[in-house]
Amino acid sequence: MASLIEENWLLDIPSFSPQYDHGVDYGYKNKPGENLEALLRKTSKNHCMYCYSLLKNDRVNIGHLEHSIEKSLDEEHLTECIPNMAIACPNCNMSLKRVGEKKRLEELQEAKKEFSSEVQCDGKQCTEECESYKKLKKEYCKKSRIILQPFGVIGENSDQKYRIQYDVYNAQFVPSEKYFYTDEDIDYIEHHINQFRLNDAGFKTKALAEFVEDVINADGKYREDHEYPNYIVDLFKEKIKGMDQEKVLKLCEQIHIKNTLLFRN
Repeated sequence: MASLIEENWLLDIPSFSPQYDHGVDYGYKNKPGENLEALLRKTSKNHCMYCYSLLKNDRVNIGHLEHSIEKSLDEEHLTECIPNMAIACPNCNMSLKRVGEKKRLEELQEAKKEFSSEVQCDGKQCTEECESYKKLKKEYCKKSRIILQPFGVIGENSDQKYRIQYDVYNAQFVPSEKYFYTDEDIDYIEHHINQFRLNDAGFKTKALAEFVEDVINADGKYREDHEYPNYIVDLFKEKIKGMDQEKVLKLCEQIHIKNTLLFRN
């Protein structure tokens, strides 16, 4: 049998665009905050929108509502801004995303003044990015080069949505090959990947390596409802759905050999 991993085994990290219910109150605190958190968890299938880790420890949910543009920039308008909130794990929210935060907020003071003078709402029940927010987000993204969630980022010059794929064969996250990105786009996406240390030794997920090892031990069988600590396993399961057991086993054996070398190094 030819090597199955010579095929294009790139997993598409999906967009996490929530579908707000206009009959539900959303916000940052109390019951509206609980409603928004529940929706965002549903949207990401209970995974961090930045590193894709499962937001569950044993049987208890973990993670936080996370302000895409830090609320400290303009607490009056950004704290309750619904499109400005995503769901993230504690490490991404309280550590990795904060790298460079002080500098970028200092550099955004002029943009903040313009935003504060123009914005016409207090953020509550606004479920779309208004023009004032879009202008602030544009300036924020120039400074941060972070793919803000939940609505993502579109390249200023290319007009291409910034998307990420997971390269199964090389066990790393990469800019999506489905888009015609410029060098500027690729640099932005790679900066985001580095910001959240998605490919760093000691930080990169081993969830798929654990899954393929379990499949090998079960002679090509796996449980579709069994949870693993990263969303990429769910995406991989979707891709192999319908594949016969022998082929699944062979594929996992080939991935396991490659992953063993990668994680050993």
